[in-house]
Amino acid sequence: MSFEQEPTVRQENKAAPAKIKPGKNLPHPAGGWLYRLGEFVTGPIGRWVTLLTWLVSISLLVLLPPSLEVLYDNKIGADIGQVGSGRAAELLQQKFPQSTGLPAIIVFNNPSGLNDTDFARVKRLSDWLTSPQKPARVESVFSIDTVPQSRSELVSANKTTLQTVVSLVTSDDDSELAKTVDAIRNYAEPLKGKGLSINVTGPAGVAADTITIFKSADLPLLLTTVSLVVVLLLIVYRSPLLALMPLAVVFVALEGVNGLLALAAQAKLFPVTQQSGSILSVLLFGVGVDYTIFLVSRYREELQRESDSLYALRLAYARIAEAILSSAGTVIVALLTLLLATLGLYRSLGPSLAVGVAVMLLVGLTLIPAMLAILGRAAFWPLVPKLAPEEFTRNNRPVKRSLWQGLAQRVARRPVAAIWISTLLLLVMGLGNLGVIDVFNFLSGFRQATDSASGYKLLSANFGPGALATTDVVMVLPAGINAFDRLGVIESVSRAVAGVNEVAGVKGPTRPDGQPGDGTALGEKFKALPGPLKEALRQGQSTGPGGGVGAGSNVDPAIIGAYLQSLHYISTDASVVRVNVTLKSDPYGKAALDAIEPINRAASQALTSGGINGEVVIGGVTSQNADIREVNNRDKLIVIPVVVTLTTLILFILLRSLVAPLYLIGAVLLNFFATMGAASFLFVILQGDEGRAYSLPLYAFIFLVSLGTDYTIFLMTRIREEVQENDLEVGTINALSNTGGVITSAGLILAGTFLALAILPLRELYQLGVVVALGVILDTFVVRGIVVPASVVLCKNLNWWPFGLTGRGKKTQPVSLPSLVEQNSEESPIEIEKVS
Repeated sequence: MSFEQEPTVRQENKAAPAKIKPGKNLPHPAGGWLYRLGEFVTGPIGRWVTLLTWLVSISLLVLLPPSLEVLYDNKIGADIGQVGSGRAAELLQQKFPQSTGLPAIIVFNNPSGLNDTDFARVKRLSDWLTSPQKPARVESVFSIDTVPQSRSELVSANKTTLQTVVSLVTSDDDSELAKTVDAIRNYAEPLKGKGLSINVTGPAGVAADTITIFKSADLPLLLTTVSLVVVLLLIVYRSPLLALMPLAVVFVALEGVNGLLALAAQAKLFPVTQQSGSILSVLLFGVGVDYTIFLVSRYREELQRESDSLYALRLAYARIAEAILSSAGTVIVALLTLLLATLGLYRSLGPSLAVGVAVMLLVGLTLIPAMLAILGRAAFWPLVPKLAPEEFTRNNRPVKRSLWQGLAQRVARRPVAAIWISTLLLLVMGLGNLGVIDVFNFLSGFRQATDSASGYKLLSANFGPGALATTDVVMVLPAGINAFDRLGVIESVSRAVAGVNEVAGVKGPTRPDGQPGDGTALGEKFKALPGPLKEALRQGQSTGPGGGVGAGSNVDPAIIGAYLQSLHYISTDASVVRVNVTLKSDPYGKAALDAIEPINRAASQALTSGGINGEVVIGGVTSQNADIREVNNRDKLIVIPVVVTLTTLILFILLRSLVAPLYLIGAVLLNFFATMGAASFLFVILQGDEGRAYSLPLYAFIFLVSLGTDYTIFLMTRIREEVQENDLEVGTINALSNTGGVITSAGLILAGTFLALAILPLRELYQLGVVVALGVILDTFVVRGIVVPASVVLCKNLNWWPFGLTGRGKKTQPVSLPSLVEQNSEESPIEIEKVS
């Protein structure tokens, strides 16, 4: 929409426009300290001091801190505190340190059946992974070559697929994990061929693919965002300087924010994830351009009224600074409420984005006006606003004859119908929420082919879906109870767990091959083993004159083998037992998550029935996701009410009203409900996805409520300003007509920047980008364009209850809406004119 020509509705007034002195006489609540700040940053010296201060500060933040990329902590996203799966992970780390690495599953597949050549290639890869030349992060290898007796377990029944499980040592540096997986893939590449495919999947493969996708998508995301913003700004302004200036200030802010986040991560104030970095760049472009548009549009309006460009800029600054301050404050407060969440995914995102918006707020209040002061009217070249003071009076703002003027008049004449129709539309859109589930399946979340997803499909087809990630039932026995003395009870626990509908198989100390055994009899046989022999086996030593374990004794080798296998499931001090469970369905799917509680209940009851009052916790990816689901639901119940309360409070303080904030926040919530419904319909029904990312509802709520309130604040502050000088209906029409193009442009740019996230091949970010873009567009055209102005007109003087309006300027004679509409059509005495 063009800002160069502004059709206006004005009441004829032959008197010259009154000159308004800066400072306290400004007809705006921000005429105090905000005006003085604007006076400094736009002053002849202050503008250069401001520019130099920013350049020096950003230079220091670029040069001094370490690179933010090396400080990313992507593991914090799954942090859920000390709940069941977290407790299980801690116990496994303490009691079974040799088996707590992150598993990478290498899948060998030959549809024609594995042959001798294929097995030779499997051995070659296994030998390399156990050699001194192996990648440094490789901890152990479980294959048919390292553990020959596991052949039936590692080779599929149809003899087409084989898996090798490689345990990788984890660290704080996620890039090392990706490098290790890449090294395995690179070594395996020449081994492929003649029908043999090799894929690396499992939790380590999935994590490595996710890291790689983020790294490879950063540059395309940035280029897409920048290109989109440039095109939209050129359409809006048709001025190269005004199109490039917001990009310059956003780049400056982004570099400064990255430096601050690196310092915060280094000082361990809060963790920063790679996902936060992707969202941050998009958010800063969106809000940075919005703040620029808000100021520039009002500056253009004042330049048509004032001959002194600096004075015009200061007037614009004083009138718009409060809205920018309140808008940014709303976003920052909403983001900081994520600190109340338990899930690390939210706790890490909140402060990172809040720091970014705070820096952008400072940029909007200082650097942008300083650059506009330096450029002056030349900023608008080649379409420089022309001075036309005779067309304006201070009591009658220019009103553009446009789509927004016509819409504003219709809404003001029929506010009840406007609200009913808009509300019905949004409610119908919200029906898309029915039946939609939250998804925790990371593999199905890849929107492009990945090595880990291909490997998982082969595992699922030939071994069963649960083979990708197994679940551990961890039992902590009371002090004084030795696990080897209670194998009968442990077998009963295994039997009870195996009876759960979703369980495909159970392995443990009494059933290392997955087949049920007699735990009590096995325990007696273990007791009969010589003490020195058992100690040697626990220490991994050999005994006997022949050098083999048990050599020179009359002990049954099968019992020795069974004892060795039991050590994989019983801790060294015999106080903790783990039972390994394979599920029937996808371990990341809803059915698997729903099975965790029945498994826990069955194990606990069996342990108690056996006379052991011990602790039972469930570990593994599936249990972790089940806990994440529970914690996520609890976080939403905490964060959402707090965001609503704080946002309403900010609106109350800004508008000095108890009524207006209630219908404004109600409109924003209705917009969120409609957006999620429409987007869910798109994702599930039209695109065939299994659901929406579990983090999407809370993410979308934070962004849509805070960013939607941004535009509401901008519109309502203008309505308040206009109503202080005109009749309520006229003031509302004037406000919507003057801000319609501005907010529409800002909304389209903000929606476009978030939509850039849709190029990322990850469900979480793709859906977030689509939802925020759709929500901002709905807010721009429906909520802010229809619902809010209709509510203002309908509530009349209640809008400002209980404090009322405190206008500072001379109030014009009230003009009724029917009269205004009629006069507009007749063009007398109120006429519609164009101002170049």
